[in-house]
Amino acid sequence: MPPRSRACEELVTAVATRLEPRVEEIAERLIDRVVAEMDLPREDEDLREDLLAAARGSVALLTVMARSWTDPHIVPAPQDALTWARGLVARGLPIDALLRVYRIGQSGYHALWHEELVASGAPAAVVLEALNATTAFIFTWIDAISAPLVEAYEDERLRRLGGSDAVRAETVAALLAGEALDVATAGARLGYDLERPHVALVAWAPTQAPDAARDGLEALAGELAEALSADGGRPLLLREDARTLTAWVPRPRPVALEPLAVLARARGARVALGGSGDGVAGFRSSHDEAQRARRVARLVRQGSPVVRYPDVAVLDLLTRDVAQARRVARATLGPLAADDDATRRLLATLRVYLQEGESFARTARRLGVHENTVSYRVRRAFELAGAEHASALRAVVDLVPLLHDAPPPDL
Repeated sequence: MPPRSRACEELVTAVATRLEPRVEEIAERLIDRVVAEMDLPREDEDLREDLLAAARGSVALLTVMARSWTDPHIVPAPQDALTWARGLVARGLPIDALLRVYRIGQSGYHALWHEELVASGAPAAVVLEALNATTAFIFTWIDAISAPLVEAYEDERLRRLGGSDAVRAETVAALLAGEALDVATAGARLGYDLERPHVALVAWAPTQAPDAARDGLEALAGELAEALSADGGRPLLLREDARTLTAWVPRPRPVALEPLAVLARARGARVALGGSGDGVAGFRSSHDEAQRARRVARLVRQGSPVVRYPDVAVLDLLTRDVAQARRVARATLGPLAADDDATRRLLATLRVYLQEGESFARTARRLGVHENTVSYRVRRAFELAGAEHASALRAVVDLVPLLHDAPPPDL
């Protein structure tokens, strides 16, 4: 890299040090720009989480390298960025999309540095030198990271083209799209009987989960299938990406939620289940319900690691239009929509109370508080909402997580 004055190095180091604690905010800002400029679907939470993970890792690494003036060519690409590049293949996105995301991100990150350097108050000559130096540095890093990202993408593309995974993925995609396939032939390709009853599930490792959670999804699906299947039938598994797996379990039987939650919790993963369905139509409908249950679980931050669609079907309908759901919730809750610890504690208690069948005793045990405390909070919540909203309050209380970004206070 070109020589720099001491004043330039000190200014860049100072700005990088200020930016380091803002990695999450910067990543969000860059991905908002990527989604807007590439016209990507804003409701695709998986895509956004993958983009954020890649951006977070890249911004953190690049900022640290800038602070210490590390040569970008000697630092390996962030693992999250490589995982994201491989995931683009599963989404059917071309390699051009990969390169464009990084070009847009580069532009946004460069603009941020420009803002920070100009606002630093340093002498104009030093700011100009720092602008030139950071521009060269960022371009060098983009050049250095492009090759491993393209290599990861191509390796994954060739792997999928060359194995049975490609046949399985293609057949499942055709079935879910409603294409006219011979059921027996499709079942033979999948090694799975499509004409029997089944239940679909989606298992995923949260963005910040350790590698063990991602790597253990197949094992978790096998454990869930053993618990769910009436005859221990082998499930059909399909990896969607590095941290998401879809499965269909044959001949499901009724199973309590908690044993499934224990399995998911032990693996550090989360699971969404559709309802049981028969034949190819049930194959599709159960998968659709599992995806909807997953969307709701992530949207309203369900506490249990396992969610079943029948339990959240009403929430699915209520949250098809998230902005309208927020408006309805605020109008119904009135003073209960206030964003302070005391009010949020009342609502959180009311939510558990309704989940526990309006039992003060079970709510108290679950929250670890006295029954009288539960009784007071529930009564106070209904008082604040007003008698005219009592019945509607029961319908919208599960929408509360949409109103506030912070987690509820200790109960």
